[in-house]
Amino acid sequence: MGSMNRALVAIVTIVACLAAGASPAAARTTELGNVLTGTGMTPSCPSSPCLAVTKTTGYQFTAGTRRTIFIAPRTGRVVAFTLKLGRPSARQIEFFNQQAGGTAKARIAILRPARGSRSNEYKFLLNAQSEDYNLQQHFGRTVQFPLRTSLLARQGWVVALSVPTWAPVLAVNGLDNTFAWRASRVRPCSTNPESQPPHLAPGTVKQYFCTYRPARLTYTATLISTP
Repeated sequence: MGSMNRALVAIVTIVACLAAGASPAAARTTELGNVLTGTGMTPSCPSSPCLAVTKTTGYQFTAGTRRTIFIAPRTGRVVAFTLKLGRPSARQIEFFNQQAGGTAKARIAILRPARGSRSNEYKFLLNAQSEDYNLQQHFGRTVQFPLRTSLLARQGWVVALSVPTWAPVLAVNGLDNTFAWRASRVRPCSTNPESQPPHLAPGTVKQYFCTYRPARLTYTATLISTP
């Protein structure tokens, strides 16, 4: 009986030592899109022409030599996104409000590669999205929008920006063709927003065929990895 007790004590001691030596996995916070932050992050508005993103869903495809800046490097949850907003003039605001169907709004969208699609087809299923955030009161500022409900983003999924109306979040000055973003549009990559609406219906698949360069979308997204 004594030898059994000694064996149990030994087992408990080993387990305790293992538990003490084990370090729990820690969640990591990653700001997607934060590479080369100082490059091409000044929105064009209020310059003339004032260029804005209108009625589409898109993500930064390349920034210099980087090609994966909005692809989740690990599984986690997107808890916020940040926009650097231009400051359009009153006349420019009125123009875009009329042309794009309302005041400036944006939301964050989580895209996963469509099943069976090839990587060079850029077909994505809209897995989840946030609610709309109104932007006009923040024009001319860099503002972070904490999400009311965080969004799952598995490793390899894309975190995109969805614009149901318009948003002054497009930078073009001082950039070369290594800066490009992809939009939820297909040939002929029409500039008419009414013909190719943004990707807003969860569970649907769109092809992100159209690439625009030189240009940069001035947003980042905060991902907290799953421990």
